[in-house]
Amino acid sequence: MEKKLESQIRPKLSIITVNYNDNEGLKRTLQSIKSQTFKDYEHIIIDAASTDGSVDTIQSYAAETELLTFWVSEKDKGIYDGMNKGIRHARGEYLIFMNAGDSFFPDVLKQIDFDGTQYIYGDMLLDLGDRQMKRIAPDLPDLFFFAMDSLSHQSCFIHRTLFEGREYDLKYKIVADWAHSFQSIVFEGCSFKHIPLYISKCDGTGVSSVYKDVQSERVQWMESHLSKPMLLSIADLILYHTVRCHKIAPLLVQTRKFKKHVISAVKLISYIYILPKHHRYRKPNFSIHDILMNHWRIYK
Repeated sequence: MEKKLESQIRPKLSIITVNYNDNEGLKRTLQSIKSQTFKDYEHIIIDAASTDGSVDTIQSYAAETELLTFWVSEKDKGIYDGMNKGIRHARGEYLIFMNAGDSFFPDVLKQIDFDGTQYIYGDMLLDLGDRQMKRIAPDLPDLFFFAMDSLSHQSCFIHRTLFEGREYDLKYKIVADWAHSFQSIVFEGCSFKHIPLYISKCDGTGVSSVYKDVQSERVQWMESHLSKPMLLSIADLILYHTVRCHKIAPLLVQTRKFKKHVISAVKLISYIYILPKHHRYRKPNFSIHDILMNHWRIYK
């Protein structure tokens, strides 16, 4: 099943929604989109052959609005396969992925200045069921930020040029959007800006909520794409921040002797901090992989 509506007019924004058997979440998502007064968008829905009534919901929605320009319900290879299908049908200058269960903040789209910046991103409210967590994006998403965190794709308006010749990598089941933003912003130096607005409310109970699994895929990607010196630098930064050495190091480095040994000292203190008490005086033997994988336990 599918609907396709061709037009010669390129909309400012393509909203892409991926769904699989989350009819109630899909209804919330559609309502948040319909309630926006900003209308210079097209909506694309990619459904993975749902059997819970989602198709009926999409058909009813399609009868209500001409802004749903394409939808399909068919089996796929996972969420990023669905997102890639949406990318191929998108005609907007910018793309945003608002999947079933996620929603826009009330009337937020009219507040966005689509000024040609390649990566425009805002903040997000994470719904964990029993509580909510604010996720404030950084003004400068640097190498260290991406080693430990990610931009919320539900709050990212991504210029279509960043998808030309490069879709989401289906090798990664959880972090393909993180890898895409990492590569675009850090490696390729695309233009970006942080908008201090809550753009979206996100369901925080999905597959990406298991942080250790997320970090495992991030490490896999970093080990495949980053040089060993760069990995070592990231590991040093993780250890440095883990024991809060960044609070005392600026004072210590003012002494000539410490300047020469600051990294070694930070590592030593970090190793002692991380090791269980009954192993405190054993010789540390952590690999780069250990450091990149295990920082999640300390920040948890």
